[in-house]
Amino acid sequence: DPEGDVWSKSRSTLISAISDVTLGTFMSSFNDIVSTAFDASKNSTFWKDRGITLISIELNNYKPVDQYTADTLQSIIRQTVQRINDLQKQRSKNDVDKEKLVADIGLEKNMTVLIEQQALNTRIVAETAGATEGGKSARAVGSFMDGLNGTLSNSSERLALFRQHKLLVSAQTDATHLTGGNASLYMAPKDVELRLQMPSMFAHSREL
Repeated sequence: DPEGDVWSKSRSTLISAISDVTLGTFMSSFNDIVSTAFDASKNSTFWKDRGITLISIELNNYKPVDQYTADTLQSIIRQTVQRINDLQKQRSKNDVDKEKLVADIGLEKNMTVLIEQQALNTRIVAETAGATEGGKSARAVGSFMDGLNGTLSNSSERLALFRQHKLLVSAQTDATHLTGGNASLYMAPKDVELRLQMPSMFAHSREL
């Protein structure tokens, strides 16, 4: 039976190659094992004696010969699949954490830039306001001093007069606020010189 002989020879060739390796090696590289077995067998006289040329040998499927081995293989497969799934989940979580970290770093950098810019704007506004008020004060002093050139030639006297003028303006402003608003004025006894005319048997004034 040539057909039966070919089947038996091919089967024995594969079994011989597989029996030399472990289960783990077979499951991870059975294609290489089959290819090696084919290369070793294709020039055998078995085929030449029967006028046959061996073109290829393929392993289409395999299954355990007992239930214990089948259960063991199923357990290995489940563990492998579970391990792959866990690795994939961890990889996805790591990718998410990485993107979140990059976003947080970018946000912190943007906040730092914003704070620095706000601080710079505040300083510029303060400097501008100070320069404006300073310029106004300088122009007011200059105008006042220039207006007194024909009257007072001494610059120190003109400056003293300007100071007196500002004190009077400030006093008038305070008086306006006191009379036009709800403010109350409190004065200590030591700030008031009070004289009362009180009749007495000696008919002279008494100072309090």
